[in-house]
Amino acid sequence: MTPFRAFPIVLSLFLAFGTIQSKEVIYAFRDPGMPKSSKQDDKLRKEKMVLIGETMMFDKVKPIEYEGQYKNLELGYDIRPDIVTVKVHYDPGIRPGQVLYLIEKDFDHETFKDGNIVGQIEVKSVFQTAFIGKQLRGIGYLGIAKEKVLSVAYPLSSEQTGPALVERKKGDYHYARNEIPEAIQAYRKSIRLDPSAPTAHYRLGILYLNESPDPQGVATCSGILPMSAGAEFASAWKKRGRFESDQDMIRFAREYVSFLNCKSEQSPSFLKGSGIPEELYRAEEVARSGFQVSRSDYELLVRSAETFYKFYLAYSPKKVQQRTGSSPEESAQLRNKQDKSWEIAERLLKEARTDNETDYRIHRITALLNAKRFLEISGGINSTTIAPEAAFFRKKALSAIQSYKQYKPKNVPGDPDILTMEKDLGGD
Repeated sequence: MTPFRAFPIVLSLFLAFGTIQSKEVIYAFRDPGMPKSSKQDDKLRKEKMVLIGETMMFDKVKPIEYEGQYKNLELGYDIRPDIVTVKVHYDPGIRPGQVLYLIEKDFDHETFKDGNIVGQIEVKSVFQTAFIGKQLRGIGYLGIAKEKVLSVAYPLSSEQTGPALVERKKGDYHYARNEIPEAIQAYRKSIRLDPSAPTAHYRLGILYLNESPDPQGVATCSGILPMSAGAEFASAWKKRGRFESDQDMIRFAREYVSFLNCKSEQSPSFLKGSGIPEELYRAEEVARSGFQVSRSDYELLVRSAETFYKFYLAYSPKKVQQRTGSSPEESAQLRNKQDKSWEIAERLLKEARTDNETDYRIHRITALLNAKRFLEISGGINSTTIAPEAAFFRKKALSAIQSYKQYKPKNVPGDPDILTMEKDLGGD
């Protein structure tokens, strides 16, 4: 190939890669056909968005991916959601969980370069390919929209993003200097300027938690300020698609999982053994989102192991039957769920131990998990006979208790559950 013939190919590749970082802003309309200046029902008729790419391929989600619930299409038509592959031209930091909009160009609009919103998708994965470049896959119910090549965009929901960031930074500055009223005021102003951003909610939640310690100086999840913290965390969770970085999302996931673990203990259903606290289901969902960003985050491994230990307790057939009188079939289902929770907790702890064997929190959860398993199987240390399997769990629990005592810092209060469990196991 001569240099002259090669040049157009090289140039086209250069231009193709050059468009990846180009940012194009459009106005997207949710209700085509309405007059441009109309504000009936006080809702804006257009939204400012940034184009990130265009659709490439549509398909139906495979039945196995939805646990078989779409195998039998009794309604006479395919009710599975659509999965779309998108060629990404501009990536502002797309992550799983974000909602993107499919835009059809409307050539009748004269004032703006814009189009009509004809569908939306939730991002499931973002990946790099050798020949086409960056792509993403998303899921949604798209109807006839999938018959065309569509632009894909995400909303710029606030014209005050810059000033909001400045106020949030002010809040961080005041908080670092322990100027709490000033920090709260700055975070609140940031939220007013950019209501769909999650980070100010998250930071405000942390502030409220740290301002409500128990008598021993440890942050608690009970009381008025922690209730406010829970509300801020919930707001940040709803808006999680706009976290500025993966690290911010991971930090938030860690703190929210810990908060939900704590709140689950106060749930009436948890105390009465009558059901699974909603907080645990939310903690599992938050942890899953965090692991989509980083599959090996150490803190998230430890905190989500606590979540599944609590699931193990909540699924106990004996505990539930005492309160609800569950049938043998229901008890069997609970036992299966309990076993699954135990396996997940063990797997999370094992992965965490590979990073840090000296973390007392790991040994605490390991001790409680195996001690509860021993008591479930054997009925207690005073049983006339203890099966080899039960003896194994007892030995493992006692070993973990000793490691917990060895590695626990002196300034950390001892866990009363550990002391009680050691007596139940017949330890020293």
